[in-house]
Amino acid sequence: MSYPEPDSNLKLDRFGDKLKTRVNQRVNAAYSDCRQRYQFAPQPFFAVDRSEYVQAQGLKRALIEEYRGVDLTEATRGEDFTTEQGTCYHIKTIESTRLSTISLQQAQDHLSTDLKVLHGVREKTEHALKQSGYHSIKDLTTHDRYGETALRFWELIEKRDTYKVIEWLGRRYPRSHQLALYASGLLTQEQLAFVDIETLGLYATPIILIGMARSVDSTITIHQFLLRSVDEEPAALMALLSHVNDDCAFITFNGRTFDVPYLEQRLAYYGLQGNLQRAHFDVLPLSRRAWREMSTDFKLTTLERRLIGKRKADVPSALIPDFYDSYIQTQNIGPLIAIIDHNRQDLLALVHIFSKLCAGEQLQ
Repeated sequence: MSYPEPDSNLKLDRFGDKLKTRVNQRVNAAYSDCRQRYQFAPQPFFAVDRSEYVQAQGLKRALIEEYRGVDLTEATRGEDFTTEQGTCYHIKTIESTRLSTISLQQAQDHLSTDLKVLHGVREKTEHALKQSGYHSIKDLTTHDRYGETALRFWELIEKRDTYKVIEWLGRRYPRSHQLALYASGLLTQEQLAFVDIETLGLYATPIILIGMARSVDSTITIHQFLLRSVDEEPAALMALLSHVNDDCAFITFNGRTFDVPYLEQRLAYYGLQGNLQRAHFDVLPLSRRAWREMSTDFKLTTLERRLIGKRKADVPSALIPDFYDSYIQTQNIGPLIAIIDHNRQDLLALVHIFSKLCAGEQLQ
């Protein structure tokens, strides 16, 4: 194999730098002035029913009229949130919603009594081991063949190392397996961070709102980091990181596929450092597995309606870019209020659905 000469490598590096600069300039130019009209996709990213679209446009017009001349701080009682990357807008609300979770004892019991989590143990082997008196992973720590592996897994359970427990389970079972849900019981309620983002597209466009909900003293505290203009995105990303400590876990709806990778992509775009790799419980696959006999529609709003009840007037997720575009064009906060409320309701729905999963409740 032949390798390029040093001069060739240098030329390739320079070409790559120029290309990267050119791409960045074009992307930045598209979002350089938040008061100009943005070329957002004119059509929804997902199919929206005609009546739903008409209803949403009616909602937007009503909100524009209602909030004409009203300031954002007056309407939301939020405040500036300053980071080393600038300032975004922070809205904090406290909801009288109670989070239900799996207890530590339940988690330990279920995780330690399924011997099939160990490599080489299938149903027949598990049955034979239990017949021989090895009823739990802890019991197996003294076994000649499986003892060493059992000890490693048992130590993870005792240390409540949820991230490694989930990674271990992922090598034996699908991510949607019930044991993955039981692993959440190794964490306290305060360690669970519900995350939902609103974006201007499906890929490589700004995140305009980052929402996080945490359980605090039998209530749910919601933090929303909002972009009043797209140049506030780095600040919003840093604001999220400032609210994510090392021992917390994420709970999302399709967030393993969308929200977290999207956040990581936007952090990388700005060259910001932030570790979002942690224990992650994605409610979408967990719901599909738990309620697959009762439904074929697993959209967040569908599950919310069947478990909790229909939410009030709301902007469909697919029309979020359209509402944000209207806010940018008019500088009327009405469409922005709809986006804020949509994100808040999504977070509360996520809390409720996760609670129902932990309680083993059925769809209505």
